[in-house]
Amino acid sequence: MCNVLDIKRQAYYKWFNKGKPIANNFNREHAIIISEEHIRLERKYGVERLSKEIGQIRGIIMNHKKVRRYLRLLGLSCVARVRKPHKHKQEQKKKNHMNMAPNLLNNNFTSSASGKKLSTDVSYIECTDGWLYLSEVKDLFNNQIISHYTSDRNNLDLVTKTIKKLPKGNGIIHSDQGSLYYSHEYIERTQNKGYTRSMSRKGACWENSPIENWFSQLKQEHIYPLGLISKKQMKKEIKKYVQWYNTERIQKSLNWLSPIKFALQN
Repeated sequence: MCNVLDIKRQAYYKWFNKGKPIANNFNREHAIIISEEHIRLERKYGVERLSKEIGQIRGIIMNHKKVRRYLRLLGLSCVARVRKPHKHKQEQKKKNHMNMAPNLLNNNFTSSASGKKLSTDVSYIECTDGWLYLSEVKDLFNNQIISHYTSDRNNLDLVTKTIKKLPKGNGIIHSDQGSLYYSHEYIERTQNKGYTRSMSRKGACWENSPIENWFSQLKQEHIYPLGLISKKQMKKEIKKYVQWYNTERIQKSLNWLSPIKFALQN
């Protein structure tokens, strides 16, 4: 066997006498820790994020290369997010609209203080008993979801109730050019909350990428693995994920802190 595999007999017996380890320098204790944290986090964390989480929760510093190696050896994989390529369309002629708002963010998604730059949009989720519509508002300072609302209909009530749940502020709230964001009621509610409207260009979804990316993350990490469930169940799962995301999910851009912990430290 050693001759066929081109392995020295001495190396084979050394490996055999050590108890047939999965790989050289294999640490069973570290393998168990990586496996347990990977499963606890429902496979949502990638290699680098998982290594930081183990350092914070278990107090064990592991290089991300080591974590990647052990995941591969154990046959474990994370939930892969599929990024949709941007399809750059020719810019359509702008239509005059009395309620059109300028693009105040202009693709600058960094914010120095809470409540200064917000991103909002509506997404739809398929359930066993129809479509569920989800409206969200994200604070670009710490990426926290500060308001969300679900409804069976994608109507004005959906976005106005989302705005109603917002705290008072003095900043910018950015959206796409969806018809709901042109309504007088939406404009009035955002003004009453202290926010100035901002809008992406027509067909330029990347100009509202912070909230678009969050919807993709929610679906890839949590919703799609669940499979089709009822609207009632989905509402509970969305609430559960938002709570976990805000309080526990660490982010590289936030110095490996969760949104709420980052806000408390800044």
